[in-house]
Amino acid sequence: MKANGRRRLTLGPLSPGEGQGEGSKMTLQRKPAREAKVTVMVLALVLATAMNAGAQGKSADAPASNLALKVATTQVAADALLDPDASGWQQVAAKDVALNRTPPLYDTDPPAGLEVGHVNVQVARGGGKLLLRLAWHDATQDTAVIAKPPATPPEARRMKEHSEQSNRFFDAAAVMFPASLSTGIASPSLQMGDANDPVTIYYWNAARGPMLMKAAGRATTARTGEGFPARAVYQGGEWRLAVELPDIPAGVPLAFAVWNGSEQDRDGRKAFSVWYRLQ
Repeated sequence: MKANGRRRLTLGPLSPGEGQGEGSKMTLQRKPAREAKVTVMVLALVLATAMNAGAQGKSADAPASNLALKVATTQVAADALLDPDASGWQQVAAKDVALNRTPPLYDTDPPAGLEVGHVNVQVARGGGKLLLRLAWHDATQDTAVIAKPPATPPEARRMKEHSEQSNRFFDAAAVMFPASLSTGIASPSLQMGDANDPVTIYYWNAARGPMLMKAAGRATTARTGEGFPARAVYQGGEWRLAVELPDIPAGVPLAFAVWNGSEQDRDGRKAFSVWYRLQ
């Protein structure tokens, strides 16, 4: 990435033709000294980070406390916790997860605000399942009873079926995690993972219901044809959604997203979080 007004630092030999004029010649002459200096700085930073983690009695890959999701162990049946208003959720700690707006994706779209600035997340483990409850404020309930989608996923259809109102979209939410369930220090790309680190997405849509998806990078998201247990309630300007996930182990990162239909949210136009790790 290049920051505005700053020159990119290259840690390898300049390719033929890279740079123009006397400035590029000076870069070539001074490059070995720069490489040595940068290498020393990087090694010092890594060493300092490791020493700091050790001094605090934590491993270097321990998640920051503000990016950790506490998981409650419960004896309540998973079916009962699939009710987002079940009394069992009152015993589970909640975490306010901040959301960010994606940058504009379509030239024809009006600017979007951040009406949904955070989502309240609760996580409980029991009966070999991980139960997730999401709650977020939304002044409008964007849903409808629509025909069931064809069995063939849209990525494989020759002809697209347009809705009667092409500018109407629905509220939705999703949770994403590494397909490998890796607990390593590196998390997948927030842009739907990549070829080396694909992701699994549990996506719920207020009109379509729950859909299990997978992705391995931008523009690769595809339905698997499977669903999953989920229930949602809209009341008093708030969505409350309960989702049943596999028994994901501690240390695995989760990321969240919310779509506001009245804001024309769809596809990559959404509010999203950074990665949070299960404790």
